[in-house]
Amino acid sequence: MVPSPMSNAKRPAGYELYIMRHGIAVERGSAGYADDSKRPLTPDGKKKMQANVRGLMRLGFDVDWIVTSPLLRALETAKIAADELGGHQPLDVCDELRPGGSAESLIAFLAKHADRKRVLVVGHEPDSSEMAGRLIGAGRRAHLALKKGGCCLITFDDFPPKSPGRLVWWLTPRVMRKLA
Repeated sequence: MVPSPMSNAKRPAGYELYIMRHGIAVERGSAGYADDSKRPLTPDGKKKMQANVRGLMRLGFDVDWIVTSPLLRALETAKIAADELGGHQPLDVCDELRPGGSAESLIAFLAKHADRKRVLVVGHEPDSSEMAGRLIGAGRRAHLALKKGGCCLITFDDFPPKSPGRLVWWLTPRVMRKLA
């Protein structure tokens, strides 16, 4: 078994924010999917997301709360994560995770549940990577990009954050699947 850098015994006392991009979805403009918000994950996308989450679990991934964009592909990704984790955590939809949503409004939404210290948010590009860059104090100059199904972990001493967070890891889907 891979040693867990985030095992419960070694978890920081602060806040863990996992930012994940939705998995591989039906291509934009595909027949039957004129409404972008209704594009589902592909069968292969679902299978890969299950493996991605299992890989993250080898690193100690576990969350108190899952928050997702209302778009179908993100919602399906969040449900796969919840199922792989055993379904014990609440799963909520947040409009601020839609494409073009406000990072400040998302932080305000998350701060309403200060008791939840390990949170997974599932969203879209380029918003997810731009938010991650801002949260670590790098802004857009960081040129970060999450691949479909990719995930990063940012930790904070306090939440809502009063200072930039620390980027603990930024993983591609391929690396997560290899960990599984």
